Amino acid sequence: MAEKKTAAKKTLEGGSRAGSKAAAARPKAAPAKPVKKAVARPVTRAVVPRPQPRAEAPKPEPREKIESKPLPTAPAGFAPVVAANGDPSGSVELPDSLARSKKRTGVLFQAFQAARANARLGTAATKNRSRVAGGGAKPWRQKGTGRARQGSTRAPHWRHGGVVFGPNGRTYWQRIPERMRKAAFGEAFAARAAEGRVIVFDQIGGLSERPRSAEVYDWLARIGDTGKTLIVAADLNEGHGRAIANLSDVELRSVGSLRLVDVLAAETVLVARPALELLAARADVAAVNKGVSA
Repeated sequence: MAEKKTAAKKTLEGGSRAGSKAAAARPKAAPAKPVKKAVARPVTRAVVPRPQPRAEAPKPEPREKIESKPLPTAPAGFAPVVAANGDPSGSVELPDSLARSKKRTGVLFQAFQAARANARLGTAATKNRSRVAGGGAKPWRQKGTGRARQGSTRAPHWRHGGVVFGPNGRTYWQRIPERMRKAAFGEAFAARAAEGRVIVFDQIGGLSERPRSAEVYDWLARIGDTGKTLIVAADLNEGHGRAIANLSDVELRSVGSLRLVDVLAAETVLVARPALELLAARADVAAVNKGVSA
């Protein structure tokens, strides 16, 4: 019995030693992290920065108030000339084709009517019975119903039917001979010159690198009470066109784009000095007669 106890004790001691060696060989486990407890946070308010006082913008200088004055005048056959600042600076003689009126009201009226007719669009159109959708089947048989014979529900006397003699597009264009066009243009321009409503200028003064509408408005105010104004330039300037486009009673035209209706509708015509000769060529009837005789 003593031998058995000694053997068992040795066996237990050997097992414990082997277990301790195996445990030492194993990697040690990381210590468990402590569990965080949920803690209620106090309610915080967002801090809104106070608006800083804005620096006052510099007030624009008040515009100079320009008093209205009558237009400059010139003798018959002449047109007044205004300087860049709008002040009168003498006069210039107008060409004969632009200064002398021959009272050709009939030619002027006919050219005006033709100009308005040529600007008209003949786009009004209606659908006849062949263009209206539907109506392909015969409504009822030809005989035996006691009713009148019908071939289509799109006939003109039917509801939703086609139109018989409605407009289907047309042209209102009228041809005016060249001599009549030139004579009418010269007559309209001479009528404005006789009223003292034709003014010649060298350049539009007071404009910056990027012209503004207020600058053109002030320039016209310095000239006088122009009313509905037509500015005729030899060549179109993009900057001037943008500035003048915002003015309700001012139109800018070149010699090529100038129409008879523009001259008749304007109260005052401002002409650039280089454009005078070009306008005279548009109203020179004698040049056309010479060409015909040759």
